[in-house]
Amino acid sequence: MADPERIQQVILNILDNAIKYTLEKGHITMEVIQNKNEILTTISDTGEGIPEEDIPFIFDRLYRSEKSRSRVSGGSGLGLTIAKEIVELHGGEIGVESTLGKGTVFVISLKKENVNE
Repeated sequence: MADPERIQQVILNILDNAIKYTLEKGHITMEVIQNKNEILTTISDTGEGIPEEDIPFIFDRLYRSEKSRSRVSGGSGLGLTIAKEIVELHGGEIGVESTLGKGTVFVISLKKENVNE
């Protein structure tokens, strides 16, 4: 059971970030895998990536990885904070892996309720 509007908000936020930070000829991929216990959503891009030292902070309120560029590309620094809160309120987890210059991968894991058990 999930609030579809809130989960859509999470996915759109991550996709919006991927679009902002991926060059015109780059790629963005979204994959959803469902198994007996969970639904995994993976959003990956071939964008500029996130500096390793910034990764622990990207879900913090108002944190911006690249301060100067953020003013140009917009954003409040709240999107990933809100996304994480929504996922966690659904009993799930959100994680990120990134390599500077190669891209970023976000993984959202939501537990399924098995009504037949």
